Parts: sequence; C-alpha cells; structure tokens
Amino acid sequence: MGVFLDISTLESVIEELNKHKALVRKLNAIIESSYDGLYICDKNGIVTNVNTAWERICGVSREYVVGKSAYNLVAEGLYNKSAATKALETKKTCTVMLEMTSGPKASQKIMATSTPVFDEKGEIEQVVVNVRDITELENLKKQLDDIRHYASELQEMQIQQLQMDDLVAQSPAMQRVLELVARVSRVESTVLITGESGVGKEVIAKKIHLLSKRKNKPLIKINCGAIPENLLESELFGYEGGAFTGAKKEGKPGMFELASEGTLFLDEIGELPLNLQVKLLRAIQEKEIIRVGGLKAIPVDVRIIAATNKDLASMVRKGTFREDLFYRLNVVNINIPPLRQRREDIVPLLFKVLKKFNEKYGLDKKLTGPVVERLLQYDWPGNVRELENLVERLVVLVNEPHVQVMHLPEFLQENRAKSKAITVNGIVPLKTAIEDVEAQLIEHALKEHRTTRKVAQLLEVNQSTIVRKIKYYNICREDAQENQNEVWVHQIRI
Repeated sequence: MGVFLDISTLESVIEELNKHKALVRKLNAIIESSYDGLYICDKNGIVTNVNTAWERICGVSREYVVGKSAYNLVAEGLYNKSAATKALETKKTCTVMLEMTSGPKASQKIMATSTPVFDEKGEIEQVVVNVRDITELENLKKQLDDIRHYASELQEMQIQQLQMDDLVAQSPAMQRVLELVARVSRVESTVLITGESGVGKEVIAKKIHLLSKRKNKPLIKINCGAIPENLLESELFGYEGGAFTGAKKEGKPGMFELASEGTLFLDEIGELPLNLQVKLLRAIQEKEIIRVGGLKAIPVDVRIIAATNKDLASMVRKGTFREDLFYRLNVVNINIPPLRQRREDIVPLLFKVLKKFNEKYGLDKKLTGPVVERLLQYDWPGNVRELENLVERLVVLVNEPHVQVMHLPEFLQENRAKSKAITVNGIVPLKTAIEDVEAQLIEHALKEHRTTRKVAQLLEVNQSTIVRKIKYYNICREDAQENQNEVWVHQIRI
C-alpha cells in the first residue's frame, strides 16, 4: 500500500526560509563590512548584536556584551554613558560623546549615534548604534592646529627677515604690507603693487619673488614708461628674424620668454599703450605669446607682478586703461603708503640708510638730534627714494663727523628761520602769561603747518588738545587746511 503526500506547501516554506537565511547572511555581511562600529539592542535595551569594528574600537568582545543590558554596561563601568539608552528614553536619534572607562581602550573617546527603529504601532522595536573612534580625529585636529601654528610662525619669521633686509616696517601700515608679501609669495596669484613714486614698489616685487617657489628662476623687470611705444611690443614679446628693419636674423626672445618659470615685473603698467594692453591680457589669460612677425604661439610659464603710481580705476573710467586687464592684474593689491603717512618708519629708515652709506664710503657720519627732528617733520614728497638721496648727499658732502641743521638743504632749514622768539612786555598774572604763550605758539605753528596733526606733532601734544585750544583761544585758521582723517599715532623724542 502506498501513501502519497502533497509536499508543495512544504517546499514553498523551505524556499522562503532559504531566502530569509540568505537575506540574514547579506545583512550580517553588510554589518560586518562596516568600518564604523555597530551594535543593536532591542526595545528593552538588551544588546542583540555587535560587529567586528565595534569590538576593535571599544576593545571588548561581542561575547561579553551580547545579551547584556545597555543600562548595566554603564553601571558596570564599561563606558561613562550610553547612546542606546538615550534613544530609548527620548525616542529620537541622538549623538553622544562618550569615553571608555575600563578595558584595554580605557580613556578612548568615542562618538556614538543611536537611531531608534519603530514598528507599525510607532513603538521602538530596536535601536541601532553607530560608533566612531574620535581619538584619531582629535589627533588629526591637533596636527592641523600644529601646521597652522607653524605656518603662522613661518610667516612671522618671513616678516622679521624682510625687516632685517632693506625694508623697515615699524608702522602698522607697513606691517600689514609685509604680512601681505609673506602671504602672496606662497601662491601664484597676479599682484598689483600701487603707491606713490619712491615708496619702494620694486623692492616689494623683489621680495615676493625671492620668497616664492620661483626664487631660483629669473626675475625680469621692464619699465613700460621708459621704452618707446614702437619698441615696447618687441621687448615684451620678442620678434622673429626679419620682422622689421634692423631686426636680428635669428630673432630675439622677449621679456616673457626670458622670465620663463620665473617672475615678470611690469613697472609703470599705467603707461602701457592700449593696443599692447590687449596683447598683454591675452598673454596672461592664454599663458602664451606670439612674437612680432611670427605666427606660432609660444607657451610661457610666468608669474606677473605689476606696479603703478597711477589710479588705474580712474583710468578705466576714463577709457585709458582696459577694464578686463585691470581686473586680471588686480587679483591681489598691495598698496604701499607714502612715508608721510607712516612717520614711525622715518627714524629707523634714516639710520638704516645712514649705516648703508657710511659702509659704502668708509665713513662714520652721525645725525644730530635737531637734524633728526627736522627730517621727522618733513613730508618727504619723494618718499624713500628722496630720503636715500638726501642721506647719501649729507654723508658725501658734509666734512664734519656730525651732521647739523645748517648742513641741511635750505628748504629744510626754513622752519627754524621762521620761528619767532617769545617776548615779555610787562608784568601779568602767570596764568594769563602762560595762556598768551600757548596761544602764540599754536598760532605760529598753524601759520607754518597745514593740519592740526602736524601742529600736535611739533608741540608734542595730542591732536585733540590742539583742536580744543584753537576753539578756546578763538584762533583764526583761514590758512589751515584741516584733515580730520590724519592722526599722529607715534612720537619719537631724540
């Protein structure tokens, strides 16, 4: 007798069971492959699973924690707080910074993010906790802080080195200039140096080049205002043989080619003719040039530093300078203030330049106190260049070891000649006499100087004191041109 059973339903169940087992294997494989630590607990906080990464990060085996309560793990001292219990209490995803308090990883800092999983009724079914070792992150942060600190110290050392050379920066304005120099020397940005004639734009350009990664390559300078317009193009871009009458047969490379892998310093860029501005813009943008009389584009790797004493923005508005070229050059602007706006630099400059020319001519000339005072009060329209020329002239022409006021040019002696002696014409109360003298001093100073700043400098008081006393004594200031923006910020007594 045979018995027949319908096993199709059983086969279907077995197939579903195998699918379920395969899905569990895949999920476990995903959990195990995670670099972050993962552990899962049920709605009562009982740990049901952890992965290998969790064991590595926490230094605890899964056998020790699976089946235990997350609350008890904190009570036992495994770690100081639990992200899982917080999620169970708040029913929200939360992140906790915790610390292992026992085991081989004691004191290790961990970031744990717990996410509750809800059932159809909105009740917590389980909590999945992701843990990361932030000790490594903190180490990386410390390394980054160290790097930033090192970069800051390096920049400070660069600024100090700049001042040890031929630059003086006692004033806040020049300190900011040197900070910019140190910063832009580390990048390849185009730089536009602006400032009056004689402030030292070329010196700053040289410093940027010498501090840059191109320091071992050429620094080529071309003065755009000193070369005739008909020759300037060939000087900049070179020419091919036979390009014009008198041209060399083999042709000639221009400044762009000569500065290859180095720096090209375009001085007096405001003097560049409009037709050449177009070609310069193309060379900067395309990083290639075409020689005069040539057809082939020649690649060039050159950093551009330009300088001018003109107001290029105003020239753009007037149509005498291309706007696109202006913006291409003016990526980083370094404006060097005139010497009269950084008087803190005058005395250090005087003695640095005096030392230079004493060494050059084998002399030992000294400046007397009154001379330094007079030079400190002077406005130096020619800036550092004028100061250097004057000091060299004094070193060369004065036969005495000490330079006196009488050795200065006449225009620097005029202030002393104009000063008037104060006389006493009768007996008056001392307070009245003092006020009369004070009023006369301020009135005389205002006749000689244009601003209350200069008067305050001469009389060695604050500018606000001078303004207040002018009002008090009702002194007429018709000839005085006040500039409220100028403030004397540093005084030096010789």
